[in-house]
Amino acid sequence: MMMRSLLSVASLAVLGACEGESNATGPGAGTPEPAINQVVSFGPLNASSTDTLVFFSFASGTLVPRTADWDLAFRRYEVRLNSPAVGGATSKNVLGFALDNNKTTSDAQVLAFTPAATLADFDGVRVAQIPADDQFQTDRLTENKQGYLNLSGIPTANPANYWKLRLANGTFAVFRATRIKFTQTFAVDTLYLESRLQTGSTLGAVQTLAIAPANGVRQISLATNAVVTGAGCNWDLEFNPAANQLSLVPNVACNAGSYPGPTSPAFANATIASDAPQFATFLSTLVGPIPNSVLDKSAPFRYNLQGNDRLHAAFNTYLVKSGTRVYKLQVTDYYSNTGVAGFPTIRYARIR
Repeated sequence: MMMRSLLSVASLAVLGACEGESNATGPGAGTPEPAINQVVSFGPLNASSTDTLVFFSFASGTLVPRTADWDLAFRRYEVRLNSPAVGGATSKNVLGFALDNNKTTSDAQVLAFTPAATLADFDGVRVAQIPADDQFQTDRLTENKQGYLNLSGIPTANPANYWKLRLANGTFAVFRATRIKFTQTFAVDTLYLESRLQTGSTLGAVQTLAIAPANGVRQISLATNAVVTGAGCNWDLEFNPAANQLSLVPNVACNAGSYPGPTSPAFANATIASDAPQFATFLSTLVGPIPNSVLDKSAPFRYNLQGNDRLHAAFNTYLVKSGTRVYKLQVTDYYSNTGVAGFPTIRYARIR
């Protein structure tokens, strides 16, 4: 189980090749408070940053500051909801539901899709298709004790995955696993971690720690970069090397907690750990009703269908519940009018 489905490093480099330093601005005035079932298109909007979300409000029909009343957040091919896991304690708990209307559609059919050709089907989604309230979910943190590993075959460390960690002493750090070594009998020989401690608002240099469990559970202090004998709040992570565990868990009793680091900036380029919207009391992964993966057939896009490293809109439809209002949403393109990546266009309509 991976913490999140990712493109390969090479693919991400291609998708990010056109990104620039332009401000996160939208295409201009939107359509505030459209009529029920009125389909509105907005974009291309500049979500080309690899590390900064931009925020959209259904009420104004435009991009708004993070501090405003927003519903959706965009970053390249990622679509997030205003939830505690993304917006923090002041979030409005926007909910979503994937209709999966094109989940089983062939790649050839996706390549043939256009906004015009799919409009009638989109327009046909009305109030009757709204599921029961308990079917809606929001973006949330879930537990994945083995999120630091690739579990296909013999487990290997996945250094692309890292976490922002609130330590047991109340300070912050980022950490990742870079290697796991097994004995000939497939017991864990050594787990290698890297971490960077935050001082003030700055992350420090990388420190490396080798953990030799010798078939026993080990407590780890990132604050001192050492394996310790656990006593109260002197440790931050616990490693269980048992074959049916291979788990990393924070020191929950001392309020340690984790938040998954984004795809970008990567571990080496991260600048702060204390800015997470929330810290879960487990090794966490961020999941939601709109998949953050171009490998998931329920996601807004499919990848590399013509061997040219491009994203193609799948025209999957999502229902988004903001307060008592329900909207239908599609992402219809990933590129600007001049072909620059990371400029999605959306269309939506309020259906309740």
